[in-house]
Amino acid sequence: MEGKIQELHQKSEDPELCKEMMIYVESQLSKENIQMTEAQKLSLLSHVSAMVYRSKHQELVQPVDKILFQEVSKESIEMASKVCSKLQNLHEDEKYLLSIHFETAKFNN
Repeated sequence: MEGKIQELHQKSEDPELCKEMMIYVESQLSKENIQMTEAQKLSLLSHVSAMVYRSKHQELVQPVDKILFQEVSKESIEMASKVCSKLQNLHEDEKYLLSIHFETAKFNN
């Protein structure tokens, strides 16, 4: 598990920023009393690593159909928006993709 975590940090091409982002995300999850499984944390780290990479290289995700995210809570989207705002050069739709991680984890509690 630790090897996979290190690999994902490296994949971001800015391991320190990736770690900082995960600390921030985990603080937001804690504030909302959202618990993630180890598998969910790894999936989230993979997404955050990719976000850091996209931010650094100014690559944008493909726009998404917001209708697909109607059932995602406003709170999850807002949390994702806060996280995304910590990085530059991200497409606005990144928050919708990230919000799925938070929304899914809510069902663990």
